Amino acid sequence: MKARIAFSLLTLFLVLAGLNPAQAEEKQSFQQWLEHYRAWDRLEKEYAQESAADTPEAVLKRAQVYLNLNSPAKALEIIEMTPAFTGKDEADRLWLGGRAHRGLGDLTKAVLWYTQATKFLSDDEIKARFKGEPDLAVIWHDVWIKMYWAWLANHTLSRDSQKEALNMIMVVGRKVWENDFWNRVYSLMNPNMAPDGKAPAPGQADPAASLVQSADTQRIARALAAVSLEKFEEATGYISTLSNDTVRAFWTSILYFLNSGNTPKNLEVFLKDNYLKAHAFWAGNILAPYSKSRSEWFLGNPDSAAWTKFRNNILTMAPAEAEKAIDNELGSMLISEQTATLLRNFKLALSLSNGNRQVAATTWDSIDKTTLPICLRLAGVLAFKDDLNKILPEKPAEAFALYPVLAALSGAAGIDVHPETEAPFWTAAPADQLQALSAGQYPLDRLLLMAWWQQRFAAEPSVGLAKRVAYLFDDSSFGIRGLIFLADDAVKAKNLQLGAFYLNRIDEPALPPELRMAWLDIKTRLELDAGHQAQALETYQAMTKTGEPIPVMTRLRMALLYQQRREYETAQQELLTMWDQRATMTTALQAETLFWLGEGEQALRNPDKALDYYLKLAWQYPQENIWCLTAMYRASLIYEKRGKYETAKRLLGTVVRNASIKEQRVAAQARIDAIDKKMGEENGGGESTLVYPF
Repeated sequence: MKARIAFSLLTLFLVLAGLNPAQAEEKQSFQQWLEHYRAWDRLEKEYAQESAADTPEAVLKRAQVYLNLNSPAKALEIIEMTPAFTGKDEADRLWLGGRAHRGLGDLTKAVLWYTQATKFLSDDEIKARFKGEPDLAVIWHDVWIKMYWAWLANHTLSRDSQKEALNMIMVVGRKVWENDFWNRVYSLMNPNMAPDGKAPAPGQADPAASLVQSADTQRIARALAAVSLEKFEEATGYISTLSNDTVRAFWTSILYFLNSGNTPKNLEVFLKDNYLKAHAFWAGNILAPYSKSRSEWFLGNPDSAAWTKFRNNILTMAPAEAEKAIDNELGSMLISEQTATLLRNFKLALSLSNGNRQVAATTWDSIDKTTLPICLRLAGVLAFKDDLNKILPEKPAEAFALYPVLAALSGAAGIDVHPETEAPFWTAAPADQLQALSAGQYPLDRLLLMAWWQQRFAAEPSVGLAKRVAYLFDDSSFGIRGLIFLADDAVKAKNLQLGAFYLNRIDEPALPPELRMAWLDIKTRLELDAGHQAQALETYQAMTKTGEPIPVMTRLRMALLYQQRREYETAQQELLTMWDQRATMTTALQAETLFWLGEGEQALRNPDKALDYYLKLAWQYPQENIWCLTAMYRASLIYEKRGKYETAKRLLGTVVRNASIKEQRVAAQARIDAIDKKMGEENGGGESTLVYPF
């Protein structure tokens, strides 16, 4: 009987627990149990201790566990140390490797690994896997187009293998997402495969032919040669004679940047006439890597006194005399090859800027163009309509960084580098046509895509778009803004590791002032949230030295940190600065500022000043309930201490009536009760507490 009752109770318990007796008997393995509770770290140890730990199944399970632990580097270590498998196991290994690279932020390698995995999968399996991986469609697009831009700048022996990788990724893209983009780029990359056997026709006539005359191109070349010698006044003279107002404004902005490192303040001149690419060039600032230093654009070492003296001496001579002096130096047997190279480059710059095309052409054909400063490279290309390939650096990474700058500036000077696949630089089109131009007609055009995404980001910024911006345009201020947006979002969400990842991808010393301020602000908040107060103070001091406006919330947090560290005077200075800027703050923040000012004066043992802040807050911001009532409570304590019991009780009475938090009401009532005892029963009816001394 007792056994039947016990069994019935056990059955009832199992039913209530959502199990039946049969299920209860099926005990999970320890590994299954760990997986159910997501104890990934312990699960990996279990897998590693298995006797068959080197089998494909065990290796893949261990790698997957580390991905679940958000440790992609460890997962990749396991995957890369394992010899290649066969069949589906190899597809799984490569796929996990792609996910690990993606977790490490290397999208290019991720896509290459995913692509290799497709070799071991059927078409149906490929589509199923790709659709199961989040955001892979946009990643595939962005990686391919960034690799395409790198391929344009690559003129080394690896160019053919890079083209092969592009084709492999494109084939997978067309197979999984057969859309307009993949079909369009396929026809652009394979013009002979177009339905009619011809290359796609350009979308429109080149407007640069009329906007930038041939004589204008030569003037720009002479200006750039003069700038390479830091002769900005002479360069400005050439630019001032350009025939078109907008082209003149653009090149004037280039001279301004090369002289100061600053971008033009007014970009409306480009929007007014619908020159979308010219506006995108400056709005996204593809010259951002040179904001801190433009030394690569100029001839010689700007910091060398000897070089400056020699250059200035030559520049005072008449053109023919100057060229003769350089030739005499070149004829010396005592100069080094490095000095000889510098002199030949000097001769080119001088002859180009003076308009001596014959000497310039002879010199251009005889020198190593990759040793030229950027201004002089571009000047030669424009003057002699030469190929950009001849002036690119030998190192692929350097060529990739410089190529979009040279291509854009060539277009701005009237020579478009890729008329078959990119819109002319001086394309005039209304902003509402940006999407059609960048996504449909010219999907490979870097500046048009930047212009379209700038428009989208300004209208509706998002994490998804910021990730794409930061990846594709990482060498522009637009890409840096994307990283700053991501870092800010991560720190606000208290995802400090991710925030630090984004911040560390930014070259902080090279940032322009306004972006550097944003970087320092996020870093300060990250360090505060991480509990690194000393580092936060150091970063905040760097913020104050910039002279840029400090975000009020960051200033408030630092003021509270100073109070916490008992540096009350410093805290009050920060709070008073906030109060001076109260017109830009919400009423809630204004009320909070007054409250902390009161608290600071209390800590400094200035109860009168504290009382002023508390009472002003309670009177001026009654709608800010929490701050108002807390200030009234603090003021009541001061009055109570001074024996002003009626005033204290009136303040506390308001707290009792209006407080939405029970603890506040209870505390206020407790103070009222304590005051009543101090006053005595005879004064409990509200009679005057005035005491006559005689």
